[in-house]
Amino acid sequence: MFQRKVHPMGPATTERRRPPWRLLVESPDPVDAISDFDAFRNTGFEVMVCEGPSVDAHECPAVRGEPCPLMAEADVVLFDLDSDPLTRSQVLAAMRATRPDLPIVVRSASSAPATAGGCTTIRPTTSVGGQVSALQKAVLRWPSPRV
Repeated sequence: MFQRKVHPMGPATTERRRPPWRLLVESPDPVDAISDFDAFRNTGFEVMVCEGPSVDAHECPAVRGEPCPLMAEADVVLFDLDSDPLTRSQVLAAMRATRPDLPIVVRSASSAPATAGGCTTIRPTTSVGGQVSALQKAVLRWPSPRV
């Protein structure tokens, strides 16, 4: 599993409700999830990437019940559900259980909404501008920041 942290910063707090926001792209193929990283950086996101597990969910520290530094620092997540829905659903559920306060935007071709409560669902065909907008809205409307 490949994890890359862009800028080390402290944990997300209520002050992080304005840019720059730390975006965690959780996808086995981040270039597919985000075709234009600059569009996100130019609109106030610091992009962190985790290529996460694609076959065995237990490769993810959150699924094993261990801390994940990238998730701890994130203000919002763009989560790719389609690459292996069963494994990826386990990772999504672990993220939601570990950080119920973390806004998550799920990319999924499925017409069913994300089952982990509080997630926003977008289609893989959503434009880069649409992805940016969904992530901004998710950060700004999230009701319960960590204390």
